[in-house]
Amino acid sequence: MRAEVEELQAKVRELEGKRSQDSHNSSKPPSSDGLAKPPAKPHSLRKSGQHPNGGQPGPTGQTLKQVDKPDRVLVHRPPAHCPACQCPLGKAAVVETRQVFDLPPLRFEVTEHQVLAATCACGQVCRGEFPEGVSSPVQYGPAAWAAVVHLTHHPMMPVQRTAQLMGDFFELPMAEATVLAAAKEAVVRLSPTVGAIGEALQVAEVAHADETGLRVAGSLHWMHVMATTLLTWVACHAKRGRQAFDDLGILAGFLGTLIHEGWKPYRDLLCKHGLCNAHHLRELTYLFEDLGQAWAGRMIDLLLSCQQRM
Repeated sequence: MRAEVEELQAKVRELEGKRSQDSHNSSKPPSSDGLAKPPAKPHSLRKSGQHPNGGQPGPTGQTLKQVDKPDRVLVHRPPAHCPACQCPLGKAAVVETRQVFDLPPLRFEVTEHQVLAATCACGQVCRGEFPEGVSSPVQYGPAAWAAVVHLTHHPMMPVQRTAQLMGDFFELPMAEATVLAAAKEAVVRLSPTVGAIGEALQVAEVAHADETGLRVAGSLHWMHVMATTLLTWVACHAKRGRQAFDDLGILAGFLGTLIHEGWKPYRDLLCKHGLCNAHHLRELTYLFEDLGQAWAGRMIDLLLSCQQRM
């Protein structure tokens, strides 16, 4: 009976521990936190730094500086007569300048390409050729396509809002289908670059790998990433684990040191392994906050101190 009670108590502690875990003290993603706000992070056990808050002596911040040749100059003259005695004023001189940095009016530019033809005395008709990429009577140019690809993939702006922004900012009406077509064209054009990044990562000495879930057409997919300090490779797959690694190819052939969260499919790879300190810190936070393990707090400070000294 006592053994059963101890087993049940251990199970209760395990379940309570899982219930108290969220993205700040475990490997769970922030999306799993739900509407409940995670508790505040624990205060570091290290003493606060000696430097005051704000800018530090030495480094210079970034600010606007007046330029020698402004694009345009607006002159603000004094009145023609002195307001005190009504005498006419003489020649005025510049006594102070202020410069305003602003955006010019934004509007699209239309370039017309004209192909000329000439007939030789022998009867042969010779004509010029349109530049590569100019294939329709009317079309969007590469700068417009680059803008919508950037907006939809860097700040992750929705397709509908991107199309609306192009009309609002540049007076350039654009359909949502055009925004999607630009993204598909970018995929084709960037494929050689993505392949070269993958090849370079496969021979890297040290790389980091991770994955995160996202919705694609209503179903769960996984965004896989492998990166170094200079290179980042990203790919989407319907699977999270080894099948995705094999299909995508890049992780399966890696033989350097892979830094990861310790998930079993990563451990099964034939490379050297290193565990991610960000995940260590989350797990140590759980031990320190929920289980009252003082050594975990000291370990948190040690890892953070090591990071600052690197």
